[in-house]
Amino acid sequence: MDGRIGIVSRWILAALLMCAGRCSAAHAEKRVALVIGNSAYRTVPALPNPTADARLIADTLSSLGFAIVGGGAQLDLDKAGFDEALRKFGTALTGADVALFYYAGHGVETHGLNYLVPVDAHPADEGDVFAQMTGLASILGQMEKAGARINLVLLDACRDNPFRDRGVRSTTGGLAQMQAPIGTLISFATQPRSVSLDGDDGHSPYTRALAETMQRPGFGLFKSFNEVGLAVEKATGGQQLPWVSSSPIAGNFYFAGKPPTVDAWPALAPPDTPVQEARITPPDDPLRRDLVTDCDRLAGMPYDTGHAPDLAGVEVDRINVAAASTACNDAIAHYPEVVRFTFEAGRVATARKDYVEARRLYEQAAAAGYGMAMNNLGSVYEGNEGVPTNYVEAGRWYARGVAAGEPIAMVDLGWLYETGHGVVKDLAEARRLYELATKAGVPAGMGNLGLIYLYGKGVPRDYGEARHLFEQGAALGNAAAMNNLGVIYNEGDGVRRNVRAARQWFEKAAALGNPEAKQNLRGMPR
Repeated sequence: MDGRIGIVSRWILAALLMCAGRCSAAHAEKRVALVIGNSAYRTVPALPNPTADARLIADTLSSLGFAIVGGGAQLDLDKAGFDEALRKFGTALTGADVALFYYAGHGVETHGLNYLVPVDAHPADEGDVFAQMTGLASILGQMEKAGARINLVLLDACRDNPFRDRGVRSTTGGLAQMQAPIGTLISFATQPRSVSLDGDDGHSPYTRALAETMQRPGFGLFKSFNEVGLAVEKATGGQQLPWVSSSPIAGNFYFAGKPPTVDAWPALAPPDTPVQEARITPPDDPLRRDLVTDCDRLAGMPYDTGHAPDLAGVEVDRINVAAASTACNDAIAHYPEVVRFTFEAGRVATARKDYVEARRLYEQAAAAGYGMAMNNLGSVYEGNEGVPTNYVEAGRWYARGVAAGEPIAMVDLGWLYETGHGVVKDLAEARRLYELATKAGVPAGMGNLGLIYLYGKGVPRDYGEARHLFEQGAALGNAAAMNNLGVIYNEGDGVRRNVRAARQWFEKAAALGNPEAKQNLRGMPR
Protein backbone atom coordinates (compact mmCIF):
# COMPACT_ATOMS: atom_id res chain seq x y z
CA MET A 1 0.00 0.00 0.00
CA ASP A 2 1.23 3.47 -0.80
CA GLY A 3 1.61 5.71 2.22
CA ARG A 4 0.41 8.77 0.36
CA ILE A 5 -3.34 8.87 -0.08
CA GLY A 6 -3.16 12.03 -2.13
CA ILE A 7 -3.08 15.80 -2.04
CA VAL A 8 -6.57 16.15 -3.45
CA SER A 9 -9.22 13.92 -1.84
CA ARG A 10 -12.47 12.64 -3.35
CA TRP A 11 -15.96 13.87 -2.48
CA ILE A 12 -19.43 15.02 -3.67
CA LEU A 13 -22.22 17.58 -4.20
CA ALA A 14 -24.22 20.32 -5.84
CA ALA A 15 -25.26 21.83 -9.24
CA LEU A 16 -27.93 21.42 -11.95
CA LEU A 17 -28.65 20.02 -15.42
CA MET A 18 -30.06 20.49 -18.89
CA CYS A 19 -33.06 18.70 -20.27
CA ALA A 20 -36.52 19.60 -21.41
CA GLY A 21 -39.99 18.51 -20.52
CA ARG A 22 -43.27 17.14 -21.65
CA CYS A 23 -43.86 18.32 -25.21
CA SER A 24 -42.57 16.45 -28.23
CA ALA A 25 -39.51 18.64 -28.55
CA ALA A 26 -38.60 17.95 -24.94
CA HIS A 27 -38.79 14.24 -25.47
CA ALA A 28 -36.45 14.31 -28.43
CA GLU A 29 -33.83 13.41 -25.86
CA LYS A 30 -33.50 9.73 -24.99
CA ARG A 31 -34.71 8.98 -21.45
CA VAL A 32 -34.20 5.46 -20.09
CA ALA A 33 -35.26 4.09 -16.70
CA LEU A 34 -34.95 0.81 -14.82
CA VAL A 35 -37.55 0.49 -12.07
CA ILE A 36 -37.34 -2.36 -9.54
CA GLY A 37 -39.63 -3.18 -6.62
CA ASN A 38 -38.92 -6.13 -4.29
CA SER A 39 -41.55 -7.11 -1.75
CA ALA A 40 -41.80 -10.92 -1.63
CA TYR A 41 -38.60 -11.81 0.27
CA ARG A 42 -38.15 -15.52 0.83
CA THR A 43 -36.10 -15.66 4.04
CA VAL A 44 -37.16 -12.45 5.79
CA PRO A 45 -40.59 -10.82 6.24
CA ALA A 46 -42.15 -9.41 3.09
CA LEU A 47 -42.47 -5.67 2.60
CA PRO A 48 -45.96 -4.30 1.92
CA ASN A 49 -45.40 -1.50 -0.59
CA PRO A 50 -42.33 -1.80 -2.87
CA THR A 51 -44.06 -3.53 -5.78
CA ALA A 52 -46.92 -1.01 -5.77
CA ASP A 53 -44.39 1.82 -5.40
CA ALA A 54 -42.41 0.54 -8.38
CA ARG A 55 -45.54 0.32 -10.55
CA LEU A 56 -46.47 3.90 -9.63
CA ILE A 57 -43.02 5.22 -10.52
CA ALA A 58 -42.81 3.23 -13.76
CA ASP A 59 -46.21 4.54 -14.89
CA THR A 60 -45.26 8.09 -13.95
CA LEU A 61 -41.93 7.96 -15.76
CA SER A 62 -43.52 6.40 -18.84
CA SER A 63 -45.95 9.33 -19.02
CA LEU A 64 -42.95 11.68 -18.87
CA GLY A 65 -41.22 10.18 -21.88
CA PHE A 66 -38.97 7.57 -20.26
CA ALA A 67 -38.46 4.20 -21.93
CA ILE A 68 -38.88 1.66 -19.13
CA VAL A 69 -36.53 -1.33 -19.31
CA GLY A 70 -38.60 -4.51 -19.58
CA GLY A 71 -41.72 -2.55 -20.53
CA GLY A 72 -42.65 -1.77 -16.93
CA ALA A 73 -41.67 -2.18 -13.31
CA GLN A 74 -39.48 -5.23 -12.64
CA LEU A 75 -40.92 -6.93 -9.57
CA ASP A 76 -39.62 -9.37 -6.95
CA LEU A 77 -36.31 -10.06 -8.66
CA ASP A 78 -33.95 -12.73 -7.42
CA LYS A 79 -30.20 -12.28 -7.90
CA ALA A 80 -30.22 -13.73 -11.41
CA GLY A 81 -33.17 -11.56 -12.37
CA PHE A 82 -31.53 -8.50 -10.85
CA ASP A 83 -28.35 -9.11 -12.83
CA GLU A 84 -30.29 -9.64 -16.04
CA ALA A 85 -32.30 -6.45 -15.54
CA LEU A 86 -29.08 -4.50 -15.04
CA ARG A 87 -27.59 -6.07 -18.16
CA LYS A 88 -30.61 -4.93 -20.21
CA PHE A 89 -30.39 -1.51 -18.59
CA GLY A 90 -26.77 -1.20 -19.67
CA THR A 91 -27.68 -2.11 -23.24
CA ALA A 92 -30.59 0.34 -23.30
CA LEU A 93 -28.38 3.19 -22.07
CA THR A 94 -26.46 3.31 -25.35
CA GLY A 95 -26.95 6.83 -26.65
CA ALA A 96 -29.16 7.85 -23.72
CA ASP A 97 -29.28 11.46 -22.59
CA VAL A 98 -30.92 10.72 -19.24
CA ALA A 99 -30.52 7.50 -17.22
CA LEU A 100 -32.69 6.81 -14.17
CA PHE A 101 -32.55 3.92 -11.71
CA TYR A 102 -35.31 3.49 -9.11
CA TYR A 103 -35.35 0.80 -6.44
CA ALA A 104 -37.80 0.02 -3.65
CA GLY A 105 -37.09 -2.85 -1.29
CA HIS A 106 -34.57 -3.91 1.30
CA GLY A 107 -31.13 -2.36 1.25
CA VAL A 108 -28.30 -3.00 3.69
CA GLU A 109 -25.07 -1.23 4.58
CA THR A 110 -21.97 -3.12 5.65
CA HIS A 111 -18.44 -1.76 5.97
CA GLY A 112 -19.79 1.59 4.83
CA LEU A 113 -21.01 0.30 1.45
CA ASN A 114 -24.61 -0.08 0.30
CA TYR A 115 -26.20 -3.18 -1.20
CA LEU A 116 -29.65 -3.79 -2.71
CA VAL A 117 -31.26 -7.07 -1.71
CA PRO A 118 -32.72 -9.56 -4.21
CA VAL A 119 -35.67 -11.59 -2.91
CA ASP A 120 -33.64 -14.83 -2.67
CA ALA A 121 -30.79 -13.42 -0.55
CA HIS A 122 -29.99 -15.58 2.50
CA PRO A 123 -26.61 -14.45 3.85
CA ALA A 124 -25.03 -16.44 6.65
CA ASP A 125 -22.25 -13.90 7.15
CA GLU A 126 -20.86 -10.69 5.70
CA GLY A 127 -18.98 -12.56 2.99
CA ASP A 128 -22.30 -13.68 1.51
CA VAL A 129 -23.40 -10.07 1.08
CA PHE A 130 -20.92 -9.57 -1.76
CA ALA A 131 -22.07 -12.70 -3.58
CA GLN A 132 -25.84 -12.58 -2.99
CA MET A 133 -26.63 -8.87 -3.16
CA THR A 134 -26.07 -6.08 -5.66
CA GLY A 135 -23.64 -3.31 -4.78
CA LEU A 136 -25.00 0.15 -5.38
CA ALA A 137 -21.51 1.34 -6.31
CA SER A 138 -21.45 -1.08 -9.25
CA ILE A 139 -24.78 0.31 -10.52
CA LEU A 140 -23.44 3.84 -10.30
CA GLY A 141 -20.32 2.72 -12.14
CA GLN A 142 -22.37 1.13 -14.91
CA MET A 143 -24.41 4.30 -15.36
CA GLU A 144 -21.36 6.55 -15.33
CA LYS A 145 -19.58 4.46 -17.96
CA ALA A 146 -22.64 4.54 -20.24
CA GLY A 147 -22.03 8.24 -20.73
CA ALA A 148 -25.54 9.69 -20.30
CA ARG A 149 -25.50 13.42 -19.66
CA ILE A 150 -27.68 12.98 -16.57
CA ASN A 151 -27.80 10.06 -14.14
CA LEU A 152 -30.53 9.88 -11.50
CA VAL A 153 -30.59 7.20 -8.77
CA LEU A 154 -33.72 7.11 -6.59
CA LEU A 155 -33.66 4.80 -3.57
CA ASP A 156 -36.62 3.91 -1.39
CA ALA A 157 -34.49 1.31 0.37
CA CYS A 158 -33.48 2.84 3.70
CA ARG A 159 -35.08 0.22 5.91
CA ASP A 160 -33.89 -1.76 8.92
CA ASN A 161 -31.22 -4.38 8.16
CA PRO A 162 -33.25 -7.63 8.06
CA PHE A 163 -30.09 -9.76 8.35
CA ARG A 164 -28.55 -8.20 11.47
CA ASP A 165 -29.11 -11.42 13.44
CA ARG A 166 -27.20 -13.43 10.83
CA GLY A 167 -23.81 -11.81 11.20
CA VAL A 168 -24.36 -9.05 8.64
CA ARG A 169 -23.02 -6.11 10.57
CA SER A 170 -24.36 -2.61 9.99
CA THR A 171 -23.27 0.53 11.80
CA THR A 172 -26.90 1.59 12.24
CA GLY A 173 -30.14 1.14 10.36
CA GLY A 174 -30.53 2.54 6.88
CA LEU A 175 -27.98 3.18 4.16
CA ALA A 176 -24.60 4.90 4.25
CA GLN A 177 -23.72 8.23 2.70
CA MET A 178 -22.46 7.98 -0.89
CA GLN A 179 -20.51 10.07 -3.35
CA ALA A 180 -22.30 10.97 -6.54
CA PRO A 181 -20.16 10.65 -9.69
CA ILE A 182 -20.00 13.59 -12.09
CA GLY A 183 -23.38 14.34 -13.67
CA THR A 184 -25.25 12.26 -11.07
CA LEU A 185 -27.89 12.92 -8.45
CA ILE A 186 -28.72 10.30 -5.81
CA SER A 187 -31.93 10.69 -3.84
CA PHE A 188 -32.40 8.67 -0.65
CA ALA A 189 -35.79 8.22 1.01
CA THR A 190 -34.23 9.41 4.26
CA GLN A 191 -30.96 10.67 5.68
CA PRO A 192 -27.87 8.42 5.89
CA ARG A 193 -27.97 5.95 8.80
CA SER A 194 -31.70 6.57 9.21
CA VAL A 195 -34.69 4.32 8.55
CA SER A 196 -37.58 5.29 6.29
CA LEU A 197 -41.25 4.49 6.81
CA ASP A 198 -43.30 2.11 4.66
CA GLY A 199 -46.52 4.08 4.82
CA ASP A 200 -50.00 2.78 5.50
CA ASP A 201 -51.95 3.82 2.38
CA GLY A 202 -50.43 1.49 -0.21
CA HIS A 203 -47.37 3.63 -0.99
CA SER A 204 -44.37 4.87 0.94
CA PRO A 205 -44.39 8.59 1.79
CA TYR A 206 -41.24 9.11 -0.28
CA THR A 207 -42.48 7.40 -3.45
CA ARG A 208 -45.89 9.05 -3.30
CA ALA A 209 -44.27 12.48 -2.98
CA LEU A 210 -41.79 11.63 -5.74
CA ALA A 211 -44.49 10.58 -8.22
CA GLU A 212 -46.56 13.68 -7.56
CA THR A 213 -43.64 16.11 -7.75
CA MET A 214 -42.22 14.68 -10.99
CA GLN A 215 -45.42 15.65 -12.80
CA ARG A 216 -45.21 19.36 -11.98
CA PRO A 217 -44.12 21.44 -15.00
CA GLY A 218 -41.32 23.89 -14.35
CA PHE A 219 -39.81 21.99 -11.44
CA GLY A 220 -36.05 21.58 -11.96
CA LEU A 221 -34.00 18.89 -10.23
CA PHE A 222 -33.27 20.70 -7.02
CA LYS A 223 -36.70 22.23 -6.70
CA SER A 224 -38.21 18.80 -7.32
CA PHE A 225 -36.23 17.04 -4.62
CA ASN A 226 -36.63 19.92 -2.20
CA GLU A 227 -40.39 19.65 -2.66
CA VAL A 228 -40.23 15.88 -2.17
CA GLY A 229 -38.36 16.44 1.08
CA LEU A 230 -40.90 18.96 2.34
CA ALA A 231 -43.81 16.69 1.44
CA VAL A 232 -42.27 13.67 3.19
CA GLU A 233 -41.39 15.71 6.26
CA LYS A 234 -44.98 16.92 6.48
CA ALA A 235 -46.50 13.48 5.82
CA THR A 236 -44.38 11.81 8.52
CA GLY A 237 -44.60 14.55 11.11
CA GLY A 238 -40.87 15.19 10.80
CA GLN A 239 -39.89 11.54 11.37
CA GLN A 240 -38.40 11.12 7.90
CA LEU A 241 -36.24 13.59 5.96
CA PRO A 242 -35.15 12.62 2.42
CA TRP A 243 -31.55 13.35 1.50
CA VAL A 244 -29.76 14.13 -1.76
CA SER A 245 -26.16 13.66 -2.90
CA SER A 246 -25.24 15.39 -6.14
CA SER A 247 -22.17 16.21 -8.21
CA PRO A 248 -21.85 19.11 -10.66
CA ILE A 249 -24.55 18.91 -13.36
CA ALA A 250 -24.58 21.46 -16.16
CA GLY A 251 -27.73 23.27 -17.26
CA ASN A 252 -31.31 22.53 -16.24
CA PHE A 253 -33.49 19.41 -16.16
CA TYR A 254 -37.26 19.24 -15.87
CA PHE A 255 -39.17 15.98 -15.46
CA ALA A 256 -42.38 17.50 -16.83
CA GLY A 257 -41.31 20.47 -18.92
CA LYS A 258 -39.88 23.95 -18.55
CA PRO A 259 -41.76 26.75 -16.80
CA PRO A 260 -44.34 28.41 -19.05
CA THR A 261 -43.29 31.68 -20.65
CA VAL A 262 -45.31 34.60 -19.28
CA ASP A 263 -44.85 38.06 -20.82
CA ALA A 264 -45.63 39.74 -17.51
CA TRP A 265 -42.71 38.10 -15.75
CA PRO A 266 -39.85 40.46 -14.79
CA ALA A 267 -36.80 40.47 -17.04
CA LEU A 268 -34.37 37.70 -16.39
CA ALA A 269 -30.78 38.36 -15.35
CA PRO A 270 -28.30 38.67 -18.22
CA PRO A 271 -27.05 35.27 -19.39
CA ASP A 272 -23.49 36.05 -18.36
CA THR A 273 -24.46 36.57 -14.71
CA PRO A 274 -23.04 33.69 -12.63
CA VAL A 275 -25.66 31.43 -11.11
CA GLN A 276 -25.78 31.76 -7.35
CA GLU A 277 -27.68 30.17 -4.48
CA ALA A 278 -28.66 31.49 -1.09
CA ARG A 279 -26.94 29.82 1.85
CA ILE A 280 -27.52 30.21 5.58
CA THR A 281 -24.20 31.80 6.60
CA PRO A 282 -23.29 34.99 8.46
CA PRO A 283 -23.99 38.05 6.27
CA ASP A 284 -20.61 39.56 7.21
CA ASP A 285 -18.56 36.50 6.20
CA PRO A 286 -15.56 37.99 4.32
CA LEU A 287 -15.13 34.77 2.32
CA ARG A 288 -18.73 35.02 1.04
CA ARG A 289 -19.51 31.38 1.70
CA ASP A 290 -23.13 32.41 1.13
CA LEU A 291 -22.29 32.92 -2.55
CA VAL A 292 -22.16 29.84 -4.79
CA THR A 293 -21.42 30.34 -8.47
CA ASP A 294 -20.70 28.08 -11.42
CA CYS A 295 -17.01 28.70 -10.73
CA ASP A 296 -17.48 26.98 -7.36
CA ARG A 297 -19.43 24.11 -8.85
CA LEU A 298 -17.00 23.50 -11.69
CA ALA A 299 -13.66 24.22 -9.99
CA GLY A 300 -14.19 24.22 -6.22
CA MET A 301 -11.68 22.11 -4.27
CA PRO A 302 -12.90 19.23 -2.09
CA TYR A 303 -12.70 20.02 1.63
CA ASP A 304 -11.86 23.68 1.03
CA THR A 305 -13.07 25.51 4.14
CA GLY A 306 -13.34 28.72 2.13
CA HIS A 307 -16.49 27.74 0.22
CA ALA A 308 -19.99 26.73 1.32
CA PRO A 309 -19.72 23.68 3.60
CA ASP A 310 -22.19 21.62 1.56
CA LEU A 311 -20.33 22.18 -1.72
CA ALA A 312 -18.40 19.03 -2.58
CA GLY A 313 -15.79 20.28 -4.97
CA VAL A 314 -14.28 18.64 -8.05
CA GLU A 315 -11.00 16.77 -8.40
CA VAL A 316 -8.58 18.68 -10.58
CA ASP A 317 -8.43 15.91 -13.20
CA ARG A 318 -12.23 16.04 -13.54
CA ILE A 319 -12.47 19.80 -14.16
CA ASN A 320 -14.11 20.81 -17.43
CA VAL A 321 -11.46 23.35 -18.36
CA ALA A 322 -13.44 25.28 -21.00
CA ALA A 323 -16.60 25.66 -18.93
CA ALA A 324 -14.74 26.32 -15.69
CA SER A 325 -12.51 28.97 -17.30
CA THR A 326 -15.53 30.92 -18.48
CA ALA A 327 -17.33 30.53 -15.15
CA CYS A 328 -14.36 31.63 -13.05
CA ASN A 329 -13.56 34.60 -15.28
CA ASP A 330 -17.20 35.68 -14.92
CA ALA A 331 -17.10 35.20 -11.15
CA ILE A 332 -13.90 37.26 -10.80
CA ALA A 333 -15.39 40.03 -12.95
CA HIS A 334 -18.63 40.19 -10.95
CA TYR A 335 -17.14 39.61 -7.49
CA PRO A 336 -13.52 40.86 -7.55
CA GLU A 337 -13.49 41.08 -3.75
CA VAL A 338 -14.08 37.31 -3.36
CA VAL A 339 -10.57 35.85 -3.40
CA ARG A 340 -11.89 32.27 -3.59
CA PHE A 341 -12.60 32.71 -7.28
CA THR A 342 -8.96 33.65 -7.93
CA PHE A 343 -7.92 30.43 -6.17
CA GLU A 344 -10.40 28.37 -8.17
CA ALA A 345 -9.15 29.96 -11.38
CA GLY A 346 -5.73 28.70 -10.30
CA ARG A 347 -7.14 25.17 -10.11
CA VAL A 348 -8.46 25.55 -13.66
CA ALA A 349 -4.99 26.62 -14.77
CA THR A 350 -3.57 23.54 -13.02
CA ALA A 351 -6.10 21.36 -14.85
CA ARG A 352 -4.92 22.71 -18.22
CA LYS A 353 -1.29 22.29 -17.04
CA ASP A 354 -0.51 25.99 -17.19
CA TYR A 355 1.55 25.81 -14.01
CA VAL A 356 3.03 29.30 -14.30
CA GLU A 357 -0.42 30.87 -14.36
CA ALA A 358 -1.63 28.52 -11.61
CA ARG A 359 1.21 29.56 -9.32
CA ARG A 360 0.57 33.23 -10.03
CA LEU A 361 -3.10 32.89 -9.10
CA TYR A 362 -2.37 30.80 -6.01
CA GLU A 363 0.18 33.38 -4.86
CA GLN A 364 -2.33 36.15 -5.39
CA ALA A 365 -4.97 34.30 -3.35
CA ALA A 366 -2.47 33.33 -0.66
CA ALA A 367 -1.33 36.95 -0.32
CA ALA A 368 -4.96 37.80 0.40
CA GLY A 369 -5.01 35.18 3.17
CA TYR A 370 -6.78 32.30 1.40
CA GLY A 371 -5.74 29.13 3.26
CA MET A 372 -6.26 26.53 0.55
CA ALA A 373 -4.16 28.59 -1.85
CA MET A 374 -1.30 28.24 0.62
CA ASN A 375 -1.79 24.47 0.61
CA ASN A 376 -1.81 24.31 -3.17
CA LEU A 377 1.39 26.32 -3.37
CA GLY A 378 2.90 23.59 -1.20
CA SER A 379 1.68 21.10 -3.78
CA VAL A 380 3.32 23.13 -6.55
CA TYR A 381 6.71 22.88 -4.83
CA GLU A 382 6.30 19.26 -3.78
CA GLY A 383 4.94 18.07 -7.09
CA ASN A 384 7.41 19.77 -9.45
CA GLU A 385 4.59 21.72 -11.09
CA GLY A 386 6.47 24.34 -13.09
CA VAL A 387 9.20 24.74 -10.44
CA PRO A 388 11.96 22.41 -9.22
CA THR A 389 10.90 20.13 -6.36
CA ASN A 390 11.56 21.90 -3.07
CA TYR A 391 10.28 20.07 0.01
CA VAL A 392 11.42 22.83 2.38
CA GLU A 393 9.36 25.41 0.50
CA ALA A 394 6.46 22.95 0.25
CA GLY A 395 6.55 22.43 4.01
CA ARG A 396 6.56 26.16 4.62
CA TRP A 397 3.42 26.63 2.55
CA TYR A 398 1.69 23.57 4.05
CA ALA A 399 2.41 24.94 7.53
CA ARG A 400 0.76 28.21 6.56
CA GLY A 401 -2.25 26.25 5.31
CA VAL A 402 -2.42 24.38 8.61
CA ALA A 403 -2.28 27.67 10.51
CA ALA A 404 -5.21 28.83 8.39
CA GLY A 405 -7.16 25.72 9.48
CA GLU A 406 -7.17 23.73 6.25
CA PRO A 407 -7.52 19.96 6.94
CA ILE A 408 -5.97 18.96 3.59
CA ALA A 409 -2.85 20.92 4.53
CA MET A 410 -2.72 18.89 7.75
CA VAL A 411 -2.56 15.68 5.70
CA ASP A 412 0.11 17.04 3.38
CA LEU A 413 2.30 18.47 6.14
CA GLY A 414 1.82 15.25 8.11
CA TRP A 415 3.18 13.29 5.16
CA LEU A 416 6.33 15.41 5.13
CA TYR A 417 6.83 14.77 8.86
CA GLU A 418 6.19 11.05 8.36
CA THR A 419 8.79 10.78 5.59
CA GLY A 420 11.25 13.45 6.71
CA HIS A 421 11.03 15.35 3.42
CA GLY A 422 11.98 18.98 3.96
CA VAL A 423 11.52 18.70 7.74
CA VAL A 424 12.99 16.68 10.56
CA LYS A 425 11.19 13.34 10.63
CA ASP A 426 8.66 13.36 13.48
CA LEU A 427 6.13 10.52 13.60
CA ALA A 428 4.36 11.98 16.63
CA GLU A 429 3.75 15.23 14.80
CA ALA A 430 2.63 13.35 11.68
CA ARG A 431 0.14 11.38 13.77
CA ARG A 432 -1.16 14.56 15.44
CA LEU A 433 -1.78 16.19 12.08
CA TYR A 434 -3.49 13.10 10.67
CA GLU A 435 -5.71 12.94 13.75
CA LEU A 436 -6.77 16.56 13.22
CA ALA A 437 -7.60 15.85 9.58
CA THR A 438 -9.52 12.71 10.58
CA LYS A 439 -11.61 14.70 13.05
CA ALA A 440 -12.36 17.12 10.23
CA GLY A 441 -13.75 14.18 8.18
CA VAL A 442 -11.03 13.99 5.52
CA PRO A 443 -10.61 10.42 4.16
CA ALA A 444 -6.93 11.02 3.35
CA GLY A 445 -6.28 11.71 7.02
CA MET A 446 -8.12 8.54 8.01
CA GLY A 447 -6.11 6.49 5.53
CA ASN A 448 -2.71 7.82 6.53
CA LEU A 449 -3.52 7.48 10.22
CA GLY A 450 -4.70 3.92 9.58
CA LEU A 451 -1.35 3.10 7.96
CA ILE A 452 0.46 4.49 11.01
CA TYR A 453 -1.38 1.94 13.18
CA LEU A 454 -1.18 -0.87 10.62
CA TYR A 455 2.62 -0.65 10.49
CA GLY A 456 3.17 0.49 14.08
CA LYS A 457 5.02 3.64 13.04
CA GLY A 458 5.72 5.47 16.30
CA VAL A 459 2.86 3.67 18.04
CA PRO A 460 2.16 0.06 19.04
CA ARG A 461 0.79 -1.83 16.05
CA ASP A 462 -3.02 -1.87 16.28
CA TYR A 463 -4.79 -3.74 13.49
CA GLY A 464 -8.22 -3.03 14.98
CA GLU A 465 -7.70 0.72 14.96
CA ALA A 466 -6.27 0.57 11.44
CA ARG A 467 -9.29 -1.36 10.19
CA HIS A 468 -11.66 1.06 11.91
CA LEU A 469 -10.00 4.03 10.21
CA PHE A 470 -10.00 2.34 6.81
CA GLU A 471 -13.69 1.52 7.23
CA GLN A 472 -14.37 5.19 7.94
CA GLY A 473 -12.58 6.16 4.75
CA ALA A 474 -14.33 3.46 2.72
CA ALA A 475 -17.70 4.69 3.98
CA LEU A 476 -16.85 8.03 2.37
CA GLY A 477 -16.02 6.30 -0.92
CA ASN A 478 -12.23 6.52 -0.64
CA ALA A 479 -10.61 3.97 -2.96
CA ALA A 480 -7.30 3.79 -1.08
CA ALA A 481 -9.14 2.91 2.13
CA MET A 482 -11.01 0.14 0.29
CA ASN A 483 -7.75 -1.25 -1.04
CA ASN A 484 -6.24 -1.20 2.44
CA LEU A 485 -9.21 -3.12 3.81
CA GLY A 486 -8.61 -5.68 1.08
CA VAL A 487 -5.00 -6.06 2.28
CA ILE A 488 -6.13 -6.53 5.87
CA TYR A 489 -8.56 -9.30 4.90
CA ASN A 490 -6.11 -10.91 2.48
CA GLU A 491 -3.31 -10.98 5.06
CA GLY A 492 -5.53 -11.75 8.05
CA ASP A 493 -4.21 -8.71 9.93
CA GLY A 494 -6.24 -8.70 13.13
CA VAL A 495 -9.14 -10.50 11.46
CA ARG A 496 -9.83 -13.99 10.25
CA ARG A 497 -8.36 -14.26 6.76
CA ASN A 498 -11.11 -13.88 4.17
CA VAL A 499 -9.88 -13.98 0.58
CA ARG A 500 -13.37 -13.47 -0.81
CA ALA A 501 -13.85 -10.27 1.20
CA ALA A 502 -10.36 -9.14 0.20
CA ARG A 503 -11.14 -9.61 -3.48
CA GLN A 504 -14.38 -7.67 -3.13
CA TRP A 505 -12.59 -4.73 -1.54
CA PHE A 506 -9.86 -4.82 -4.19
CA GLU A 507 -12.48 -4.91 -6.95
CA LYS A 508 -14.33 -1.92 -5.47
CA ALA A 509 -11.12 0.06 -5.16
CA ALA A 510 -9.96 -0.92 -8.65
CA ALA A 511 -13.31 0.15 -10.09
CA LEU A 512 -12.58 3.61 -8.67
CA GLY A 513 -9.17 3.63 -10.36
CA ASN A 514 -6.88 2.71 -7.44
CA PRO A 515 -3.64 1.38 -9.01
CA GLU A 516 -2.55 -0.61 -5.93
CA ALA A 517 -5.86 -2.46 -5.94
CA LYS A 518 -5.45 -3.34 -9.62
CA GLN A 519 -2.01 -4.73 -8.88
CA ASN A 520 -3.29 -6.63 -5.84
CA LEU A 521 -6.03 -8.22 -7.93
CA ARG A 522 -3.49 -9.44 -10.48
CA GLY A 523 -1.61 -11.17 -7.68
CA MET A 524 -4.63 -13.02 -6.27
CA PRO A 525 -5.32 -16.64 -7.21
CA ARG A 526 -8.45 -17.31 -9.20
